Amino acid sequence: MRTQRVVIAGAGTAGHIEPALVIGDWLREHYPEVQVTFIGTKEGIENRLVPQAGFELALIKKAAFPRHFNKELFTWKFRFAQSLMQAARIVKGSDLVVGFGGYVSASAYLAAKISKVPMVGHEANAKMGMANKLAGFFGGTLLTTFVNGSYDVVGIPLRPSIVSLAKQSIQQRKESRTIARKEFGLDPDKRTILVFGGSMGSVKFNSVISEALRSILPQGIQVIHAVGQTNDLPDAQKGYAPFSYIDDMASAYAAADFVISRSGAVTTIETGVLGIYSLYVPLAIGNGEQLFNAQSVSSQGGGEIIENSAFTAENLVSRLDSLMKRAISRQESGESVEFPMDATYRIGLVIAKFLRRAGQN
Repeated sequence: MRTQRVVIAGAGTAGHIEPALVIGDWLREHYPEVQVTFIGTKEGIENRLVPQAGFELALIKKAAFPRHFNKELFTWKFRFAQSLMQAARIVKGSDLVVGFGGYVSASAYLAAKISKVPMVGHEANAKMGMANKLAGFFGGTLLTTFVNGSYDVVGIPLRPSIVSLAKQSIQQRKESRTIARKEFGLDPDKRTILVFGGSMGSVKFNSVISEALRSILPQGIQVIHAVGQTNDLPDAQKGYAPFSYIDDMASAYAAADFVISRSGAVTTIETGVLGIYSLYVPLAIGNGEQLFNAQSVSSQGGGEIIENSAFTAENLVSRLDSLMKRAISRQESGESVEFPMDATYRIGLVIAKFLRRAGQN
């Protein structure tokens, strides 16, 4: 019997890769006989996360479509042609392509169309991206995290550790908070802020936190800070725990009373279902989806939004007391934003349907 193969396209940032890895894990658990291949580029964080998770990673040329008129626009078609040819070799003979958006998915979707391989696209953001629009145009099955036209809303695949934390009672969360803070080398009884600027970090965040620390720490407030793997790692000090990258985000969330972050889809959904009051600083990238993501949580009382230009040390310090009070109030109430937490199962059912069809041919 022929071995079935699924190609998963998710690359560039953790927002694309983490949901893809959750689905990869689901396939490995429920269809261990199916070969799973991830598509990425040599520049992305997938080069660490995918092999670390035990999956095959095939690389293609990075060919992000220029959103502004510049010299990149003239060379893009050559880079995309190379990317497409490489993706076509990977996709050929597979039974299904599952994409999670981004430039890698665009090449994978087109390769699937050429090879007549079925495709499923998952849109994590509140605003549909170009790649997944392409999948829809090609007749692929589109699944979304937020209400987005007439597509099936399934939510976003969450790591089991996040789902487990979200299901804890208020008392269990309190106990987890104590344990997590000790693991991070922090005082278990002091209020704690978690700061991260996306999987690649944020120079802006790092600068603001560095300046604000002199006012935050004397207030008896601790900070866990993911600075990004390509940025310099600051020295740790009492009450301040900096990291290049945090692999165990469930523990980081468990330790936190309040979060300061960008508003990628994964982050907004995770902080939303965990009920952690957050200050979102949307980055104006792509089609502006981060603002829409943040609004989906802030509109339900889960946090506040501040423009990137307005996010300064002075602004943060002046608002910190009121932000922390709101965070503690929400924490003590046990309130959270209701997003689907069974997205992995829902997406898995769709994938299973395609695999059954392929097995009958």
